[in-house]
Amino acid sequence: MKIIKLMKGLTRYIVIMLLFSVVQVFCELYLPDIMSDIVDVGIRNGDNLYIIYRAILMLGVTLVCLGSNILVVFSTAKFSNTYGYKLRHALYSKINTFSKREIDEFGASTLITRSTNNVSNITSTFSFGLRLIIFAPIMGIGAAIMGYKAAPNLAHIVVIAVAVLMVFLIAIFALVFPKFELIQKLLDKLNASTREILSGLRVIKAFNKQDYFKKRFAKVNKDNMDLNIFLNKILYLIQPMMILIINIATIVIVWVSSKYLETYTLEIGSMMAFIQYMSTVLMSFLMLLVIILNIPRVLVSFRRINEVLDAKVSIENDGSIKLTKLESIEFRHVYFKYAGAEDYMLKDINFRIEKGQNVGIIGSSGSGKTTIINLLLRHLDVTKGEILINGINIQEYDLPSLRNIFAYTPQKTLLFKGSVLENLVFDTKVPDNVIDKVLKEADVKEFIDKNKEGYEYKVEQAAANLSGGQKQRISIARALLSGGECLLFDDSFSAVDYITDKKIREYLKKDYNDKMVLLVTQRVGTIKESDNIIVLEEGRVESIGNYEYLEKNSKVFKEFIESQQREVL
Repeated sequence: MKIIKLMKGLTRYIVIMLLFSVVQVFCELYLPDIMSDIVDVGIRNGDNLYIIYRAILMLGVTLVCLGSNILVVFSTAKFSNTYGYKLRHALYSKINTFSKREIDEFGASTLITRSTNNVSNITSTFSFGLRLIIFAPIMGIGAAIMGYKAAPNLAHIVVIAVAVLMVFLIAIFALVFPKFELIQKLLDKLNASTREILSGLRVIKAFNKQDYFKKRFAKVNKDNMDLNIFLNKILYLIQPMMILIINIATIVIVWVSSKYLETYTLEIGSMMAFIQYMSTVLMSFLMLLVIILNIPRVLVSFRRINEVLDAKVSIENDGSIKLTKLESIEFRHVYFKYAGAEDYMLKDINFRIEKGQNVGIIGSSGSGKTTIINLLLRHLDVTKGEILINGINIQEYDLPSLRNIFAYTPQKTLLFKGSVLENLVFDTKVPDNVIDKVLKEADVKEFIDKNKEGYEYKVEQAAANLSGGQKQRISIARALLSGGECLLFDDSFSAVDYITDKKIREYLKKDYNDKMVLLVTQRVGTIKESDNIIVLEEGRVESIGNYEYLEKNSKVFKEFIESQQREVL
């Protein structure tokens, strides 16, 4: 399992933990023996010098025990937190390789839960459990041996107490084990419901459906709460039951010991030491079984994380050819079907685009426009047929070099929290005059200049402080700055007015006439001046031609013109 391989390099912390756990156990088991000697020898004989000597020895052993405990806790924390870091890094790296298909199969909410809650389950359990799983057995066995040595006549009481404790804890284990898988699924649902409500808050308010969504969220939230309350009720019974068993066992030991004390076959110090050893044995069993109770939670988390790490990526970077220039793009008998769909989304798509051409793609919602863009970027791979770039199959190209050739503006505008400049260039250094030029071309420079922060104007999370048009224009500027040889605009002008739309297209025609431009839209005016227009209908190419040709020969294109007559004029 990949999740186990990530522990490589952390074994030194386990060795330190094991070594000093043994030292700590030895010290803790030796302390009651010293105390027994102080009572039975020093106090009984009135030997003050002996008491002082043994007290100094007890202090030294305690300090060694303290130092050992510090090293054990340090190594455990180092192991668990480093392992958590490695898990999160592995998950992030793996998710970054996912195509759209894998993201859709898992779902964003469960990927978030697996990267946060499941990793936290593992690290938190390791932070206390790994130490206890080493410490508890050694401590329990050592305490049992020392207890038997101190008072062999009382050993049967400990055996009975351990048996009662085992029955109780096994019953709890049987109750909670099936619930850990369910609680993770409920957490996924809670996460998904929260994300849905937050992302659709404006729609919910616009339709005045707050009560409806409150009820929906309340149901998921209550299911999660009820299950957590049930688990906590069961698990929190362990501590009081443990205290009850120890106290009852202590009473029984004192009562049984009284007759041995009368006949001088048992010393008071030995009885006191035995009580401490008995408590240690029971506590060791408790610690061990608490860890066992946490194992189902950890195993579920391990499995869920491993599912992501072992997931087969449908689009691998297995191409060897570096793409450095773009001459042509050709779709040749391309078919595409989404996973689980009965029918093809795209059917027998054929077209060719040459360098320097401005091509528009128009079609109604669901006609396959965005799917074509995703196939070009290899977010998806064709089901049948092939896509050729410079006459070579797209799958033979190195993936980063392929995507570098495109300057992409997505249909759903995404800006990251940070400054406008960070959103435009990320970690690349670009001269100010180049940025100014591109901002002017995207018709967003005036907005930037109006703000005293300029390029450092802060974009809030989800760009909540920007209008739809401002977001799209910054996104267009970001694409133009990327320097790709093919400009892909996926419905990127939908939120800008027609005058701004026209200004941006004029800049594209003047300054980027040497590049390939692909405009995906539902607005006829946006592609009126394109060299070629591809008309899609229900996943098929209905017609290809310039505006004048399609106006006369394409039924679908005529319907678009008629429905947008005013804007076209």
